[in-house]
Amino acid sequence: MKNPNAVPPHPIRADNKTREACWDLPADPEAVGKARGLAHEVLTAWDMSSVAENVTMVVSELVSNAILHGKAPITLALFQYGRVVRGEVTDHSAGWPNPVPAGPEGEHGRGLAIVTACADRWGVVPASEGKPADGKTVWFVCAEWRSR
Repeated sequence: MKNPNAVPPHPIRADNKTREACWDLPADPEAVGKARGLAHEVLTAWDMSSVAENVTMVVSELVSNAILHGKAPITLALFQYGRVVRGEVTDHSAGWPNPVPAGPEGEHGRGLAIVTACADRWGVVPASEGKPADGKTVWFVCAEWRSR
């Protein structure tokens, strides 16, 4: 799937203030709530509460997709570059995110629309260049100035 918002996988650093956090998650639906909590906790510690709502919403959708459509192991990583947060959800399935139409009563099909609405940019890259069977990383960027 080509994303019109796609940019190179790593944003330009705004300054030297860089932090990162990374977690391995089980392929279990309960991991979605855990991932949201971990993201919120680290964003608060990083004084990035202004983007916490958008980041946790995107994390929730991407971790859900990795559990439903991906293959374990699943990893969530967050990086702070100045006043920008970049998130990555990696799984080991060759299948890339694919938007599906959501009917008014449908339970699925809104996740990538939510990601697009909450993130400044997002995209997908192979986890290992040239080896799509090794999985993919879905990344997103949320900037503080957008959240105001």
